[in-house]
Order: sequence, then structure tokens, then C-alpha cells
Amino acid sequence: MEEVLVRHSLVRRLAAHCGAVGLITGLLTVAAPTASAADTTTDLGVTFDSYTADLAVGGGRVFVAAADDRIIVADTDGNLTGGGVTGLSGVRELAMNADDTRLYAALAGSNEVAEIDTASLAVIRRIDLSAHPCPSTLALLGERLWVGHGCDNGPGGVVGLDLSAATPAPVAVGGEHLRAPVLAAAGDTLVVGRTSLHHADMLVYDVGGGTPQPRGTIDGKQWRMDYLRDLALTSDGTTLFSAADTPGHFTRYDTRTLAATGTYGDGWDGYPSAVALSSDGAYVAAGRQWGGTDLTLYDARTGAAMFAADQPDAELLPDGVAFSGLDVFVLLRSSTDRLLLWRVTGTALPASNLTVTAPAHAYVGSPVTVEGRLTRTDGKALGLKPLAVTRRLLDGTKEPITGVTTQKNGTFTFKDTPPDIGEVTYLVFWDGDDHYRRSSASVTVTVRHRSTLTMDGPQSGVVGTAMKLTGVLTAGGKPVSPGATLTVQRSVYVDNVSDGSVKLPPVSVNADGTYTFTDTPAVAGRYSYLALWSGETTAGPAKATYQITVK
Repeated sequence: MEEVLVRHSLVRRLAAHCGAVGLITGLLTVAAPTASAADTTTDLGVTFDSYTADLAVGGGRVFVAAADDRIIVADTDGNLTGGGVTGLSGVRELAMNADDTRLYAALAGSNEVAEIDTASLAVIRRIDLSAHPCPSTLALLGERLWVGHGCDNGPGGVVGLDLSAATPAPVAVGGEHLRAPVLAAAGDTLVVGRTSLHHADMLVYDVGGGTPQPRGTIDGKQWRMDYLRDLALTSDGTTLFSAADTPGHFTRYDTRTLAATGTYGDGWDGYPSAVALSSDGAYVAAGRQWGGTDLTLYDARTGAAMFAADQPDAELLPDGVAFSGLDVFVLLRSSTDRLLLWRVTGTALPASNLTVTAPAHAYVGSPVTVEGRLTRTDGKALGLKPLAVTRRLLDGTKEPITGVTTQKNGTFTFKDTPPDIGEVTYLVFWDGDDHYRRSSASVTVTVRHRSTLTMDGPQSGVVGTAMKLTGVLTAGGKPVSPGATLTVQRSVYVDNVSDGSVKLPPVSVNADGTYTFTDTPAVAGRYSYLALWSGETTAGPAKATYQITVK
């Protein structure tokens, strides 16, 4: 698995680089910007361990289970607070109670659940689960905590704990599982999802009466659910969201009818591995591994993609997404195996729309005019807004272009003179505000040398006698690349009436930029020659004309 993770991470990074180089020239609107300047990515100071990464958000802080033995704490700006909880053996999943005063941690190493005071970060109680080894997953609903347990060699299962008791006694829920199942609880519903399996069933229980009663099974084979990673429930427990390797999208289910009622992210873009709901249930934050986009925000009702962001040099971890108001926190594994906390800001705000245009081509030494507009999604302007603009050259060199601001009607214009030939990309970014989400766009201009083409020959000719024409092709004052050819067209005018244009054989250009071709006139008249060069990557097109009177 380690080798596979590294290999796919490398593929992602290469794909991201190639995508940046090949941005579409002209009008380009980016509805899914990558992380902004307002986002933060924090190195949590530990090496990634494939069994220990999980996070919970509450009380203005982010708690991350890490390094198999501790919980790291950050504030909701993504800054490490310096405090934490240590001395935990095999810490796995975390769960926060409703008033954010207690944090629960599954300790697979010591076969316990730790209850932690979030104010003091002290472990105030350890609940013994030695008869149910390797507690790994949690779902908390009021004073009831459900724990999924199971070691690598199995078997696993689920037990329920009454946290109001001084010494909670574990009560088994359902039968055995191959591994510790994933859990979700809300309203009067508990969902237990089988893991490490093709056709992963999700067992639905009614917990409104206190004791879990089977309501039915969401059939993994019927809905093509393979290798389930994460679950999320709406606050009333009626709607379930799942993330699994297949069918490749995130699926919504009705926990009453046990039927699928919608999908999010149809079309493969990585393996679904994490899913979370905003506090009002309006948005679904969905995380993927090994695809082109790490995080996508969907409208929970319609399934429309509202926002997307990516970290090309890192992979999102299973069950590694959580909301914090309008922000989303994501756990990542870097390409150097560091555990990262990524804060993606303002995801649940209404979207803005940024467009940018520029000429497809420009000549070195000449200014390029870049234009665009910032609006709401309905096309209405957002008024005067400062924009961050960066010029990026093909070698990766970046330079800011300052002082760019939208007008009242949302439009903006700036001029820039690229320093050299090659592709130049202008990245335009608006950081958003308290009412609208940030947006970005980019446009790529190919900057080339100006080309010059000359043509010379005799002023007059004789019917039946060959005429020699010569010229020089240069780009930027120097000969063009070897192998260039010219297209030559000839028109003959007799009594000022043309007999039409005739294309002559292609003319090769010599290494020093010179060229020669001959033509033998068949009738008297005025012969007009047009030589054309289509240009190349580093040089623009050119043309030359010449006329000869033939008697």
C-alpha cells in the first residue's frame, strides 16, 4: 500500500504540472479554484501513520489524532496552540459531544475509550473495552456512544456505552464484523457500515427507544458499494451520505426506505474517501484520494458542485474532512509523509464568478492587455474589489502585478509587457469577503518574436525565360529554426484581370535565413507573388509580396 500511495501521489503531481503548463488560451473561467492565500496548510510535526489520522472540530479548536499516541490541538485558523493530549495508546477516531466540553478518543492500543475535558485537555475517564479489543471508530449521540472495534486479524463488532453511568458497561450491537465498522449516529438512527469488503452493507438501527433495533440493511451489492470509507448523517438521522471506492461517486440514502436517493460527483475523479455535512445540512464536503481534486463542496439538496480545491502535492486521508462554520478542515498526507492540516476557508459562502481574457498571442517587447470581470453567479457586479494578480513564466518564475482593482461594474483591465518569449500565464485571484466566496481565473498568452520576410527579384521578365526571386526570413533579427518552408502563391494579371491564384511548390529556407525560387512565365502580364510563413512556437507569422512585369 505504501508504494501505491507514493506512486499515485507522484502521478498527481506530474498531472498538476502538465495541467498548469497547458492552460487554455483565451477566455477561461475557473469555478473550482485551488487553495487561496486565505487558506492555511499546517505541518502537524509528525510523520503520517496510516492508522491514526482523524480530526474533530468544536469549541473553537481542531483536535487531530496523530502519531499513534497523541492528540494535537490547533485553533480554527489552523495554528497549533502548543497544547495537546499525550500518553494515548493507539489513538484512532475522535468524537465531540454537543456542547464541545468532552472529547472521546478510541484507544486501540490499550483497549479503552478516553474521555477528555476539552478545557483542560485532561483525561478524566478511561472506559475499559478489554473484552472488545482494538476500539477504532466512534459515533456519539447525546449520552450514548457507539464504538466500532476489531483488530487486523478480526473479528470486529459494535458496542454501545451509556456515558451517564459512572462505569459504562459495553452492550453489543448486532453480530460480528470482519473489521471495525464505520459508524454514524443522529436523530433516532445509527448506521453501521461494513469495511474492507466488496459489497459493503450498511446496517441501519432505530435507537429512538434507547436499545438499537434493526431497521434494515442498505444492500452494498444492490448499490455497488465497495470498500466503504466514511459515513455522515443529517441531524434528524433521515438522510445518509457515504464515501466508498466504488461506484466512484458519493451516494445519498433514505434511512427509512433504505434506498439511494441521489449521487454527488458523477464521473470518476479519484476514490471517495471522506464525507461531512455542514451544521445546517445544506452542504456536503466530499474528499477524494488519487484524483484531480481533493475536496469538493456540493449542494446537499441538488447535488450541484459549489466549490472545489486541490493540494497537488498531498493526498487526502480517509475520514479526514470536518466542517468548522463556513470553513472545512482536511487531513492530508504530504509527498514526504508528513501529516498536514489544511484549512479551506469560506466554502459554504455563495459563489462568485471571475473571468479573464487576453490575446492568444503577443510579441516580445509589446504590452499585453488583460481584461476580465468579477460578478455574482447571477451576473451582477460585486463593485470595487482588489485583485491579486501573478504573472507566471514557463520556467515557474512568478512575479506579482500590483494595483489591479475591479470597477463598479465588476470589470478590470491591466497591461503587462512579458520579459521574454514563451507561454506567460496571468493568474487572477479574488480573496472573497464576508458575503461571497473567493474565485480565481487564469489566461495564458504565447509570446513570440516578430518575424520579417523579404522578397526581391527582377523588375521585368520575358515569356518563356525563368525568373529568379530571393529573400530573407528572420525572427527577432536572427534566422529562424532550420527546416522552415514558405508557401508561395502567384497571380497573373492580364489587362488588369487576374487569372486566379496558383500555389507554387514549397520553398525551403536556408540555415542563414535566405531562400530562392524560380518561376517561368507562360504569358505576358503583371506577375504578383505572395510568400507566406506560418510561424512557429517562438516566432510569429510573416509575409512578403513582389511584382514583375512580363512581356
